[in-house]
Amino acid sequence: MAEGLDAPGVAAVLKRVATRHPRVHCLTNTVAQNVTANMLLAFGAIPSMASHPEEVAAIAAGAGAILINLGTISPEGERAIPKLLDVARERSIPLVLDPVFVELSPLRMRLARDILQLPGVAVRGNAVEMAALEAAMAQAQDVLRVTTGRIDQIEGPGRSYRIHHGHALMTKVTGLGCASSALVAACAAVEPDPAVAAAAALTAYGIAAEIAAGRAAGPGSFAMHLIDALASLDQATLTERMT
Repeated sequence: MAEGLDAPGVAAVLKRVATRHPRVHCLTNTVAQNVTANMLLAFGAIPSMASHPEEVAAIAAGAGAILINLGTISPEGERAIPKLLDVARERSIPLVLDPVFVELSPLRMRLARDILQLPGVAVRGNAVEMAALEAAMAQAQDVLRVTTGRIDQIEGPGRSYRIHHGHALMTKVTGLGCASSALVAACAAVEPDPAVAAAAALTAYGIAAEIAAGRAAGPGSFAMHLIDALASLDQATLTERMT
């Protein structure tokens, strides 16, 4: 269940994604690009993944949300980040940060701190990553903390949720955590309350994972079934799984 967000609430956000087809611009982990794009498409959103510093601003300018994932940061990606921050600031585009392994790299920590200078960033990471960034997030303005794990925790200004859905197989396929950040971004593109957006995205993703696990023979087929389950989610399924 999602504490404080009901099935109609989740379904309403998902319907807006499916109807509006927001584009999510992803500067993301090269390991996760394919699965991220496929999950966004299954969700009803449109992925774009330009990373060249000379074009990234023009392409991101028309996006509904921006994702910055530090998982395989490159010199080119490092130069692109300030351009994405400028676009997000000038056009009030929601931005999600996925601080992959930020605790291991001074470069990633510096980039994450730079990104957190932008007000209203949603940070989606695991417990270790979020703990490493706590000092920087404490100084940030209107940051949304989205900590994923056995129970996902969402903490924002004046609102919090705990999501009790998902499956252990989600940790056995590379890129699925990165893809969850993109789904949070997709929902943020159509839902003005970032905490509600994150709760809707993670609830849908977790329920799709539970359905996929029941059909899968192992991690490989789980990923395939997860895409199918995400694409076919409806309010009746959400209601059944959330009660």
